[in-house]
Amino acid sequence: MDDFRVVVTPWLQEQDVVVLWDIAPDLPLVWADRATLMQVLLNLTTNSLRALAQVVDKVLTISIRHGDGCVLLEFLDNGCGVAHPERLFHPFQEGAQVTGLGLYLSRAFMRSFGGDLRYEPVSRGTAFVMEIPTAQQMERTR
Repeated sequence: MDDFRVVVTPWLQEQDVVVLWDIAPDLPLVWADRATLMQVLLNLTTNSLRALAQVVDKVLTISIRHGDGCVLLEFLDNGCGVAHPERLFHPFQEGAQVTGLGLYLSRAFMRSFGGDLRYEPVSRGTAFVMEIPTAQQMERTR
């Protein structure tokens, strides 16, 4: 997360986004490919920036906490929300601003190392939760 913060903090500041970091202490090591995990984090950040483009007071909250055998990382923005959540995670989405592959690939990447990525409905904005297995949990399942 330190590398991610170094990369995105200036980028988000340039976009006038207030980032609220809520990171639990003493988080365990996770089982994931570092570069792939960074790509998923950057994809979620990019999606949040697009959602926040129409908002005056832009806020992105990134929370990290313990889960059951995993670490849960939540991206919550106060942007425009998701019009059709049932279409999320499908490739080549109609109306996508780029290729329409970002969420599809991000979920596939997360699942490739035993995690997951899911959409969480919220009253305002958008929330995505990454489940990243702990190294200890992965050792138990081997």
